[in-house]
Amino acid sequence: MQQLRLDTERTSIVAFLVVFAFSSLGFAVLGLILGPDHKLGQEHRPELEVQILRPDSPQLDPLVEFWEEAGFHLFKREASYILQPYPRIQENSVWMQGQEEWVLVPQSPGLDLESSLFQLCSGFLLEGWVLQIEAAEHGYHLGFWSSTEGSDHRVLALEWKIERLNPHNYRQHAGGVIPVLGESFDPLGFLKRTPEAPVLAIIIDDWGHYAAAAEPLLAFPLPLTAAVLPLLDLSADLAERAHAAGHEVILHQPMEALDTSLPLGPGGIYRDMDLSDLVSTLRANLASLPEAVGVSNHMGSLVTEDHQAMKSILEIVDELGLFFLDSRTSSRSVVSAVAAELGVSFGANDLFIDNDNDVEKIKGQIRAGLRLAKQQGHAVVIGHVRSATADALWDMVPELLSSGVELVPISQMLFSASSGQDD
Repeated sequence: MQQLRLDTERTSIVAFLVVFAFSSLGFAVLGLILGPDHKLGQEHRPELEVQILRPDSPQLDPLVEFWEEAGFHLFKREASYILQPYPRIQENSVWMQGQEEWVLVPQSPGLDLESSLFQLCSGFLLEGWVLQIEAAEHGYHLGFWSSTEGSDHRVLALEWKIERLNPHNYRQHAGGVIPVLGESFDPLGFLKRTPEAPVLAIIIDDWGHYAAAAEPLLAFPLPLTAAVLPLLDLSADLAERAHAAGHEVILHQPMEALDTSLPLGPGGIYRDMDLSDLVSTLRANLASLPEAVGVSNHMGSLVTEDHQAMKSILEIVDELGLFFLDSRTSSRSVVSAVAAELGVSFGANDLFIDNDNDVEKIKGQIRAGLRLAKQQGHAVVIGHVRSATADALWDMVPELLSSGVELVPISQMLFSASSGQDD
């Protein structure tokens, strides 16, 4: 039913555009047939001669190299001009205001956009430009003021918007979303999770301990999903920081493994746990991570094979309006079957990317995830808070951006539990 609704809405939009196009085309053809002198019901208006003035503005092309040397790749550049009236200065005159938008992608973690920008602005000031700078949500807006020929009156000759790509604005700049009437519209939304518009969710497990890889992963400019272990010293802080950075957060729930000697850490769930203890444990873990929108299993091969235990867990997940991600630590997992029985939304891991803690092998696994996404329209891969994983992801930023596969949070990769098909 949801697909039918989307197609109906899309058909209505297309129909409106077609009618509009043919209406405009019809008037144009009619004008050609009747000739330029036919008034078409309008009075003939006298011609007005307008002088178009172009104020001086800096050349931005050479600055691509400046940003590359500063460690930022130019991912997107859009340029346009608008005509502005020149009231009380020169009669029947307008001036051209340049507008540019640049989206920069850091090539490594820890790069400081601000220091490079201020260095650039110092150069502009030394060249004599009258410059204004304003902080924006994801970067800065620069304005260059200069005068036009024959006038000492300064105008805003160029507006230069510079944004740093991050998980908050990724969909706008890399995901194909466009603004329509003040709202975000995805022209390929009805094709998402198909080979025509493939998506990939990258899950990073085991947040909560101190790890050197945490900082570069938090700074990663593309969307990740952080699966956070409960009740550790850094769990709450890392979940909050990941959420603030634009990454999605889920609870990485420790569950008993087939090897029962493996320690679960705080907040663990065991197969033979009393139901009331299981419920209170899971609720307490979720309460400690208010940013969490879903739950995944940490280890848990023994629990995910147990129908009753998973039924209890999924009932709580559903009651709280969350979803469950099966890490697939067991080939005999019953998660999908129990989720279908209860009508709970779920996702499932397709492959682990860092079983070998080697950068090149991890990159190979990420590429395998991209291929799988292109084949079936969607894929989920799981890595861990490790330096080799962070290095591999950062090395692959250009490749991920040019792959034709959109990175999405795991919440956009869920299955309809009642049918086993995508929502």
